[in-house]
Amino acid sequence: MPPKRDPVPRARSAGHWLGGLLLLGVLAAGVVAAGVMLWQNIDIQRLTRSATLGEPHVFPKSLPPQEPAVIQAPYRATLFVSRRSAVFFPDSLYYPNLVDQWAALIAGTGGQVSRISSAASIEALGGQGLLVAPSPVCLMQDEVTALRDHAERGGGLVLSWAAGARDSTCEWVGWGRVARLTGTSEVRELGQRDAVYLTIPAGTPLSAGIDPGTRVELRYESQLAGVTAGPRPYWSDWALNSAPAADTRDVNAAAIAAWTDNGGRIVWLGFRLGHGATPEDDQRITRLAANGLRWAAELPVAQIANWPGGARSALLVTQDVEAKFENAAFLANIARRRNVPVTFFVVSRMVLDYPRIADSLTSAGEVGSQTTDHTLVAGLGYNEQRPHLERSWNEIRRWTGDTAYGLHPPEERFDENTLRAWREVGGTYLVAVNESRTAAPEVFETPAGQVVLLPRIIKDDYNVFVQESALRSVRLTEAYLQGMSKVRAIGGLAVVSTRTQVGGEPGRVRVVGGVIDSARSTGDWWIAAGRDISDWWLARRDANVDMQSTPDGLLRVRVTAPVNHSLSQAWLNLDLSGYPEDWTPLADGQPTRHVVTEWGLRVPLVDLAPGATTVITLRRTD
Repeated sequence: MPPKRDPVPRARSAGHWLGGLLLLGVLAAGVVAAGVMLWQNIDIQRLTRSATLGEPHVFPKSLPPQEPAVIQAPYRATLFVSRRSAVFFPDSLYYPNLVDQWAALIAGTGGQVSRISSAASIEALGGQGLLVAPSPVCLMQDEVTALRDHAERGGGLVLSWAAGARDSTCEWVGWGRVARLTGTSEVRELGQRDAVYLTIPAGTPLSAGIDPGTRVELRYESQLAGVTAGPRPYWSDWALNSAPAADTRDVNAAAIAAWTDNGGRIVWLGFRLGHGATPEDDQRITRLAANGLRWAAELPVAQIANWPGGARSALLVTQDVEAKFENAAFLANIARRRNVPVTFFVVSRMVLDYPRIADSLTSAGEVGSQTTDHTLVAGLGYNEQRPHLERSWNEIRRWTGDTAYGLHPPEERFDENTLRAWREVGGTYLVAVNESRTAAPEVFETPAGQVVLLPRIIKDDYNVFVQESALRSVRLTEAYLQGMSKVRAIGGLAVVSTRTQVGGEPGRVRVVGGVIDSARSTGDWWIAAGRDISDWWLARRDANVDMQSTPDGLLRVRVTAPVNHSLSQAWLNLDLSGYPEDWTPLADGQPTRHVVTEWGLRVPLVDLAPGATTVITLRRTD
């Protein structure tokens, strides 16, 4: 780290792929099941490389994620102001403004802020309450000790960036102090990159209200990485693959939430507020920091888990039926034998000549559209797209007797007119690449209602056999399992996609059956059709979760299903104060099964009819 650096750097260009990852699966004889790993112990380092999935194009803006339920209770927070650190930055107003940013963020989460500026003042806290130290780069040794001791005594500690990397005169000391304060074994500077990204996985208290696999771009300015086990926000490339500090394989944590031996809570951000490349990126950074404040302050947070049935991730198997139409029957047979749904996207005008396979496809899952003639619709006016998509919808209805809900647009391109037209004719979701902005479904608002995008972020058979000129089916197996390993690690949606004329050939389509078997062997994938996934995501998003504390120390979480959707097999994630084991849940007044996690509890909910409500009550037993 240079002695001085511009605290407000210029934004860097984006769009380059960064380097490599280890294979998660070892493949033999075509298919080998992925190993079972506990969610809290998934190693973010063991993510896998993906190829680019298409030329970039402009996407409509999706709706923000659902807010989590948070106890609206005031808490006390102490802000440590490092006067010595203020002189490190060339702009004399930068550090005071940064401290004010944190003060405003604390106040916005319900904190009542007081400020201190000495080791003695930290010691006087006695390890009680939340202590926040924003980017205190220049610290005396006794200040470093006092900050760490606060967490060791059971208090909450939030730190950012190069805390203590320089001494009281701002002379370089090294990363060892940062590692000591944060509890990580190693801290490194990322080094300059063409573009700097971090990805936020599911399963951490820092992820509340952020969709799994959300990618954030930052301006380059001496971002730091640490080492930690399990799912944490991590430095990534454009495709959500781990991109650790140079010459390392494990130093890639962009933010850390961790316990001390005495129950203290430490949150460290390896970056500073205000370094997002866009306003939207800044909002995500602020949300991540606010989550860290709440967790370190022991404020309970509740939200519906991302996937039903307690699943870690979701899997959608699709096939494009656009040539060699009879091949679709092979995948349909595989799906029926395994009792797993497949979503088929047909070129509707062409399949009308093959009525005998319609029943085979509908009995194995659902049938969606690839438009009537597989011509690109994105970029056309609404008055051109609407009749084109309506014709395809009617052709599928005539061919199958069922409604088409899903659209796989040609070249995986769509725009606002596509979303609106498809929703108006009766569709509810699309499957397409989304430039790896997130590994979760995205929701778009149209005049006719909401439309869900199910993003494809892993390779398909076209990428492998056509773009990469692979000859052996094992290469497709590798691509699917590697991509699924990445998605599983971050808790998102994996779309395994094939084509009847490429990976749907009899000698190749068995790969999909092997991949399904691999997913089922882990026991933590929700395998569903496209409509079921999009319906679930809308129901989860529109459900209401409210949490309140009672005078006698209970927490009461009320979950209400949306008025137009049932809520089935939902689980509730709870990040709680104190130790998770200290809490006992009741569902509608009755004891209920639950799972203790690193951060709190996971509780299954009863199936709720549209508009129905259930109440989870939690009592602390310590």
